[in-house]
Amino acid sequence: MNIAKIAATTTTALFLLNACKGSGLSQEGSTNDPVVARVGPGAITASEYKARLEEQPPLIRSRYGSLEMKKEFLDTLVRFEVLAQEARRQGLEKDPEFQAAVEKLLVQRLVQKQAASVATVPPTDDEVRKYYQEHLTEFVRPEKVRVSQVFLASAEGDAKRASVKAEADKLVAEIRKQEAGPVKTAFAEQVRKRSDDAASRDAGGDLGLLTHEQLAAKWGQPVADATFGLQTLGEVGLVASSRGLHLLKLTARQPGFSQTVDQVKPRIESRLMVEKRSRAMDDLMAGLLGKTKVEVDEKVLSSLSVDKDGVGNAQPSP
Repeated sequence: MNIAKIAATTTTALFLLNACKGSGLSQEGSTNDPVVARVGPGAITASEYKARLEEQPPLIRSRYGSLEMKKEFLDTLVRFEVLAQEARRQGLEKDPEFQAAVEKLLVQRLVQKQAASVATVPPTDDEVRKYYQEHLTEFVRPEKVRVSQVFLASAEGDAKRASVKAEADKLVAEIRKQEAGPVKTAFAEQVRKRSDDAASRDAGGDLGLLTHEQLAAKWGQPVADATFGLQTLGEVGLVASSRGLHLLKLTARQPGFSQTVDQVKPRIESRLMVEKRSRAMDDLMAGLLGKTKVEVDEKVLSSLSVDKDGVGNAQPSP
């Protein structure tokens, strides 16, 4: 087979595979759209020829510049029209499978049309800002730290506060010295032995992953400031609060981030368009169902059986 015939065969195959894109080549021509070829009762117009050619991949399209090659492509259209006319003659357009395929295509076109109508109305700046505020935690997240503590209770004004402070200083020095090596268990041991806060002691000293604001609300501003002042994981510090002395060990840090509405505007607009298209389809469906009578025969429905794989071939039970 020569190259020209191979090209023609390939094009024919591609055309037949893409035939469902068109609606048949049987329209009469006009002054602005002359007939290129008449095929029995049908006709192939210039616009139809061009439309079919544009459906082909660029590499295939580029082959049809000369008159000879244009004739070859026209031959594929003629072959298709002849087959289409014969299919209609045999009444294949009434075949249930064909009708089902047509209905699927109709629904796809309706959904595309509905989506296109919504796509022409982009979200307003007010809608973008409203979405941003309603989902602020997604775009703005404060820094968080995880810290463990050994808490030595001694309120301000307590006569023993000075001695508790001295004890805390000694504990910090011992912990830092012991944890300077490969074994990092000294802090956890002091939590079990010495911490006066039962809740954190039972959790191994862990206060959880908290923001500066959350830590300040729970343990006071000095504790929050001291904790966020720790620079490296495993670092141990000491701070006094109105409630006592806190030995703090930084165990994790979660960086925060802050994205302005302008920075995330394209992302929000995309999401809002998806939501609008979804609402538009819901509204369309609700309207259509509202004016369409639907009756369900539950007896027939319950009698339907499904094959063991749970797909296809559902048949009424005998």
